[in-house]
Amino acid sequence: MALEITGTIELSSGVVINSAYARVNPSLDTSGNKVFTSVNFWLSETDYDDNKWPLDYNAYTENRFDYDRTTDGNDILLFANEQIKSQLEAKGFSVTIIEL
Repeated sequence: MALEITGTIELSSGVVINSAYARVNPSLDTSGNKVFTSVNFWLSETDYDDNKWPLDYNAYTENRFDYDRTTDGNDILLFANEQIKSQLEAKGFSVTIIEL
């Protein structure tokens, strides 16, 4: 599962790109009530597949979400991708969850 992101993305170096490929890595805390995420961005899926180093980027997302298995479902990867997608869309990016 991955995210395709389009919009004006400014890297911390000041370089601006218009699209990115992202992978969300979720983990569940010991209480089971929070999902923590890290998000890595690449210029493209090809860069990811070629094991290129992720982009140096500004933090566009929060990394901790309240989680309730009863209402949020059992798939924390899908849950985390949906949370990151929602945050990025609220900041004006167009985001598609791919590779379901």
